[in-house]
Amino acid sequence: MKKVMSLVAVLAIVCFSAMVFAAGEAKVETAKPEAVSTEPAKVETAKPEAVKAEVVLGKIATIDKEKNEIVIGGKTITVTAESIATLKKGQMVKITLAAGTMNAEKIEVVKTKKAAKKAAKK
Repeated sequence: MKKVMSLVAVLAIVCFSAMVFAAGEAKVETAKPEAVSTEPAKVETAKPEAVKAEVVLGKIATIDKEKNEIVIGGKTITVTAESIATLKKGQMVKITLAAGTMNAEKIEVVKTKKAAKKAAKK
């Protein structure tokens, strides 16, 4: 048992002394002065990422003709006065929004199977 303890102690001393010598030999780099330039620094401007237009598909939950807004799936979308006059509550629509806004660029009324059957019966 004494031999094992002495071996562990010797190994510990060797490890600690190796770390001390390694730390002492580490090279310390001194900062070199950079050459001073008289030219103005070039600033790289980041290119803005292209914002894609969002498409909203769903049934119209509410229509507010005073504010020219409709609500589809919890999203409030601003539409033109001409477009809002043709829309009805409960209609299924596909709206293409302007990039980065909640303004409708294009509104398409989507005919569902039920609506097509009703139109065929008339």
